Amino acid sequence: MRTHHTRQASQSETLCTELFVALETAVLERVDQTDTFSLQGTLPAWWPSIFGTTTPPSTVRPGERSPFLKQFFTEAEQSWAGHAAGLMRSGPWTERDRHGTTLHLEATALVVDSRQLLLVARLGADFEQARTTLQQAREQALRHAQATKLQTRTESRLTSQLSQSEELRDDLLGVLQGLGLATILTDSQGRITFISDEAAGLLNLSTDRTGQRWDQVLSCSKTDRDAIWTRLRNPAEQHDPLTLHLETDNPRWLDVTVSPHPRHNEKRILLFHDTTEIHDLRRLLDEKARFHDLVGSSPSMMQVYQLVRDIARVDATVLIEGETGTGKELIARAIHCSSARKQGPFIAANCAGFTDSLLGSQLFGHKRGAFTGAVGDQAGLFESADGGTVFLDEIGDIPLNVQTSLLRVLQEKEITRLGEAKPRKVNVRVLAATHHNLSEDVARGTFRTDLLYRIRVARIQLPPLRDRRDDIPLLASAFLGHVRATMGKGVDQISPDALRLLLSYAWPGNVRELKNAIEFAAIGCKGQRITATDLPPEVTRSQSHTPLSTWMLPTTNHDERAQLLRALNQASGNRSEAAKLLGMSRATLYRRLANYGIDIPR
Repeated sequence: MRTHHTRQASQSETLCTELFVALETAVLERVDQTDTFSLQGTLPAWWPSIFGTTTPPSTVRPGERSPFLKQFFTEAEQSWAGHAAGLMRSGPWTERDRHGTTLHLEATALVVDSRQLLLVARLGADFEQARTTLQQAREQALRHAQATKLQTRTESRLTSQLSQSEELRDDLLGVLQGLGLATILTDSQGRITFISDEAAGLLNLSTDRTGQRWDQVLSCSKTDRDAIWTRLRNPAEQHDPLTLHLETDNPRWLDVTVSPHPRHNEKRILLFHDTTEIHDLRRLLDEKARFHDLVGSSPSMMQVYQLVRDIARVDATVLIEGETGTGKELIARAIHCSSARKQGPFIAANCAGFTDSLLGSQLFGHKRGAFTGAVGDQAGLFESADGGTVFLDEIGDIPLNVQTSLLRVLQEKEITRLGEAKPRKVNVRVLAATHHNLSEDVARGTFRTDLLYRIRVARIQLPPLRDRRDDIPLLASAFLGHVRATMGKGVDQISPDALRLLLSYAWPGNVRELKNAIEFAAIGCKGQRITATDLPPEVTRSQSHTPLSTWMLPTTNHDERAQLLRALNQASGNRSEAAKLLGMSRATLYRRLANYGIDIPR
């Protein structure tokens, strides 16, 4: 019987050994509660490549070869000591053998018949596939959990932001209403999404116009609508307000500012500001600053306007004096248009640059054959102006023999055509103008004394532009309006820097030069505002060459002489440049140099 049991035990042990070999599992028994183990049965083929070549029942210390096992022994102590029921598994881990091959292992600690055992099994290819699948499942589950968590947080944040946005929108709309700002909000198609109460009242709109396009409800010209559309498409490119004329039963002038929405780039904010009162005040000021075609509100120009009114009431001959470009012909026209002769003709003649015969023919007419080229009878300007006014510009340049004929016209009110002997009666008023000092011309013998007295019954002295700089902004604005009308340019403003240059320049050519400078700037201007770089170079250079007339006002002859010398010194003896620095014409400079005996070699 004992032999039978022994044989059965041996067979069972053999079966267990073969089973462990088939399962690629190493069986170790713990020795004396230490980290030393004795090998049991047949070792699996993979064991030596990791833990070394040993044969049962040799002892090994596998924890020295595998840090993972060494850590596991600490956890397995409870199972071996009987404090934990059943088995304790380490879970899968990996080791590399001496050939660099990765092996997947799992350890199990258990107690059998008081024997403390350690099973170390190699996990096969199925485990790798299962592990990969399990890892993917875990990662997918983790991603799903993270996405769910993120979605929950996002929903919560969006809900909070939406609530805050709606609250902020209500607050902003309340502020707009409370501040009384005339505001319209539009979407990307120009449809109205909001109209403030102030805007509805100002534009004569109802708040139920939301959803309609702004240009369908705003009563303005096509030009104004096109300008607003341009701003709506490019709100960041232009910052100056647009001036809009509201064409309703109660016409108004508005300034319109277009801005992008701070949070939605495709939306626009239109702010309207009522400038009707300002526009009306400007119109009234403009009317006061204008007299016929003359522009200016400075004290000196107001005196000129009053002189024109006084002189226009009488039929006396008038001498208009002033530098070139000060507007002498405009003064003559203003006198004519304010006089009793305003229904008659106004004929202007420039007396400079004509020969004696040509000038005499122009003024008094000629008979056929009177001179070479006189192919027919021709009435002169005095006959053509009968019942009206003749304006003789640059009268100081008239030759002496023509001066004699002119004196007869003034004395006898009659002319004689060249080539004729019979005088003809004329009814004209004579207005004359010059930039000369005619008294000096009389002293030099180039102008008749009696003619001077005849034409200087009434006298108007026009101030140069440098002496009435307050009028420069008004003049520049008037010329800019003329440019818009004649050139079709959309230039409607002058920048502060450009205006500062205009105010500091000496303007030797006076108002005529200012007009030309504005036209020059408008032609080269690329936007709606003239800048300093658009102005002519001589004006921009004036920033570093401030006119001497603004540095020092001479009070004595000595002061003026010093001023002339100072200008000549700065201009290195160049008389033209010195005249510009002094803000006077070259003729005036030459005359003053002669008066003070200053001789500069040419």
